[in-house]
Amino acid sequence: MDSLKEIFIIIALISLAFILGGQIDAVGWSLFGASLIWIGLQAREFRKIKRWANRPLRRPRNGLESWAALAYLPFRSLTRERERTRAMAQRLREILSLTEIIPDGFIVLNDNGDIESLNAAAKKLLRLSDKDVGLGLGTVVRIPEFLNFIRTDQQQDPVEFQSPFAIDTTLEARRLDTELGGAIIIVRDVTTLNRLLTMRQNFIANVSHELRTPLTVVSGYMETLTDPDEDPALKLDLIERLPSPLRRMQSLVDDLLLLTQLESSSEVKQSAMSLAEPIKSAVEELRPMFSDDSQISVLIDTERQIMGTQSELHSVCVNLLANSIRYSRNSGPITIRCEDFGDGVRLSVRDVGLGIAQEHLGRLTERFYRVDMAGSRTRGGTGLGLAIVKHVLRRHHSTLQIQSSLGVGSTFFCDFEKLSPGENPEVNLTNQEKNI
Repeated sequence: MDSLKEIFIIIALISLAFILGGQIDAVGWSLFGASLIWIGLQAREFRKIKRWANRPLRRPRNGLESWAALAYLPFRSLTRERERTRAMAQRLREILSLTEIIPDGFIVLNDNGDIESLNAAAKKLLRLSDKDVGLGLGTVVRIPEFLNFIRTDQQQDPVEFQSPFAIDTTLEARRLDTELGGAIIIVRDVTTLNRLLTMRQNFIANVSHELRTPLTVVSGYMETLTDPDEDPALKLDLIERLPSPLRRMQSLVDDLLLLTQLESSSEVKQSAMSLAEPIKSAVEELRPMFSDDSQISVLIDTERQIMGTQSELHSVCVNLLANSIRYSRNSGPITIRCEDFGDGVRLSVRDVGLGIAQEHLGRLTERFYRVDMAGSRTRGGTGLGLAIVKHVLRRHHSTLQIQSSLGVGSTFFCDFEKLSPGENPEVNLTNQEKNI
């Protein structure tokens, strides 16, 4: 007995038994009564232990220390395990909350292939819901490629398949097997990634194609020029023809370097300027391409200033004008105009050329994209002009807009914010501010 309280109770019971027994001359019966009282106290403590055992997570309420110590040891162990379980549950909730914010679908399967949990992205990509938890993934997602993927017993490479719920959407599934026999399925939308990979492949193919033709021409000329048996008159004629393919290659390289610079430059220096200057300089630069001076009409109908970069907006005007000149029908008239538009300034280039079908308008600013029409490549150009325009306008918080009808002509235009009174006339913009 470790408790002073219990020793005091025993001494008190024995003392009372002797006192009462001496008075009634029945010490034995008094000691027997004291024993019954002690047994009753022990039985009461035992019943408390029994009731506590039914709900062992609450603190035991035994009055006697020996019984309290008996219950306290398992109670302390249970409390530690409970705290550890709570911490693990909290960590699990944090992990699950992280899966909710990732864009990839996250599905946890048990060893039977039943869904244990899934995040919001998985519900969206595979049209699942909370009601599907507990069901087999193969019974709620009926996509043949996906079914074969999740039913295999071996780890395998990711599989791509077309989403049955969204046209032109490609999904990729990855499987991670766990040590307990379950698996984690990760599903993500790879449509944009595949499109970017395709664009990169097309870009490389287009660059190779655009360079191969002039290189082949130059190579043929050089082979003839180095032949000592060829006619000197023919050699002189070929020398006069050499600058044309060389200029084509030089233009392509210059446009590629400019496009790379626009995409990667970390700082843009802009100042207050009028669009009249880049328009006039672009017209002068392209004058050799005009059929006559009356082909181009220049209309400057505003004196508002904007924040911009002179050289970059010059490039916009040059590329828009050159594009209209190449695709004008029978050297038709072209109008380049700068005018007030709402609270800003609008730059537009209008021609009465061949026109563009509506299905091509959304892709005109892609690198090397050309509308499939007769003589589209023989009209010249590198196929990068409108891509350069798009990136320059993005740096100036504007976008290229196109209105066109087949056989009628096209209008290319973009809007700029006017310079507000008191605005800093010179500012540097970082990539983050440009939102490139």
